[in-house]
Amino acid sequence: MLKEGLFWAALGRPSEVMPFLRGKLLSNGFSDNARRQLEWLLDELERFYERVACCGRVEERHVRAIKSFHRDIVSVISSERA
Repeated sequence: MLKEGLFWAALGRPSEVMPFLRGKLLSNGFSDNARRQLEWLLDELERFYERVACCGRVEERHVRAIKSFHRDIVSVISSERA
């Protein structure tokens, strides 16, 4: 889903995917700490998508950044369920 958002951002529509991501990730009953971490990551992701939209194309560095966001989100979710 994060990669799909990257391509939407490159098409000039960076906010198309954020409501879905926020709804899916933040409505899962996580602790306050995990929720705050996820909210921060999603805010950063949204700003990243906006920068990609200004660029107008997806570059390799953008794909690497998305992989990093994915790792961070999975890390918060995994630590919550451990």
